[in-house]
Amino acid sequence: MTERRDKRSRMLVPSVSVNGIPAAAAVPTGAHEAGGRLQPALALVSTAQHSRDEVDTFLKRHHFAPRDEFARAKDSQARWTIEPDGRVTVTFLADDGTAHIALAPDEGVRQWVALTLASGGTLAVWFLPEMTSILPEDISRRIAPGGGEWWRLSAGFVPA
Repeated sequence: MTERRDKRSRMLVPSVSVNGIPAAAAVPTGAHEAGGRLQPALALVSTAQHSRDEVDTFLKRHHFAPRDEFARAKDSQARWTIEPDGRVTVTFLADDGTAHIALAPDEGVRQWVALTLASGGTLAVWFLPEMTSILPEDISRRIAPGGGEWWRLSAGFVPA
């Protein structure tokens, strides 16, 4: 069972480049909103050992909202774009610097991007601290009511 879960985990996370973000796996995903609409999301699943101060500083610097608060793209300094080489880059701007994450242009990412654009282009970014798994069902349990701590913001699409 463990071997199958590990193999599935590796298939779910595309190659990423990270700069200025606490150690996290980037998992393209989504969730249903009230009214049945699908909200595409990028789950940043923090599975590594790192300081809670580092996580809290990142969340505050980039204006992530706690799970019970509403996050709007126009209120954040996060943007996402499709680079000319096909990579998807999410950039977090702040007065004291920039952080970004880039996802490789594999087939799953291309499908997720198409869904995100078809849904209006706004991308939810979730930060899920202190997780032990990156599997979709575990992410779903975390973001469900009573599922534990997670933070969010919205990133607007900016054409390259």
